[in-house]
Amino acid sequence: MGALSDRLAELAHRQHGRVSREQLLVAGIDRNRITRWIADGRLRRVHHGVYAVGHRAPSMLGDYMAAVLASGRDAVLSHLPVAYMMRTIATASPPPPEVTIPDSKSRSRPGITIHRSQLHSLDVAVLNGIPITILPRVLLDLAPRLTSDELGRACHEAWVRHRTRPRHIEACIARNPHKPGAAKLRRALGSDITLSMLEDGFLELLSAYGLSRPRTNIDYRGDKVDCHWPELGLTIELLSYRYHASRRAFELDVARRRRSNHYAFTYGDVFERAPQTAAEVGELIGGARRRSASG
Repeated sequence: MGALSDRLAELAHRQHGRVSREQLLVAGIDRNRITRWIADGRLRRVHHGVYAVGHRAPSMLGDYMAAVLASGRDAVLSHLPVAYMMRTIATASPPPPEVTIPDSKSRSRPGITIHRSQLHSLDVAVLNGIPITILPRVLLDLAPRLTSDELGRACHEAWVRHRTRPRHIEACIARNPHKPGAAKLRRALGSDITLSMLEDGFLELLSAYGLSRPRTNIDYRGDKVDCHWPELGLTIELLSYRYHASRRAFELDVARRRRSNHYAFTYGDVFERAPQTAAEVGELIGGARRRSASG
């Protein structure tokens, strides 16, 4: 009895407190014992053939694990739940489970959205012990349901948080050439978006003072940059003071960077010192234009 309970506990520990009937049988726990454990509350049914072990505490990861277990072999978590787990798309609460399976004959499960598709082995990974589709495949799957701006922001977050480069996404598209949304995703990779009030304010400042607008949040020499003028070879970053001891310390740090030709501006530069900032940016643009003309 103790050994069987230990096996159950070990299995549940690896899977966020969720186990399948098939796994219990493979672990040597027979049908009669499973029935008794259901009766005494040690196992609680969450899907057909899938159980929560021992408690009723809500668990996002447990719910996602249970959905994968309930959907059969080779099932993986996909679409919006993976984007939510990887913090590339924000929603008010964890999205309902979505699972991709290869078997077109598999039955639907209440509370689980089932997608049927043959997944390439390179498009599958494991996150927090849960089989998932990788982030480029998630972006490709979600492309048809997101707006262009939403997709552009998701691509940006994938880059910043997980170093998902355009080449990774292009490789995924090449493995899945007939997926709807591929063209839309390619456009999003090169789209100009703004991601903060600071970026919006900086662009408004440029317009107000008649300065040329840059491209924003694009790939430049293998990195994401906030503002870039391709024709001038000029890049400007817009920085917050989140990681400094005080706003004053941050402002001084950015001023030091600019003296070293690392062009960066802050909230204070944009919203509190607009005339001085416009003059400084104008000088940077003018200098870059002169260098470009002489080169």
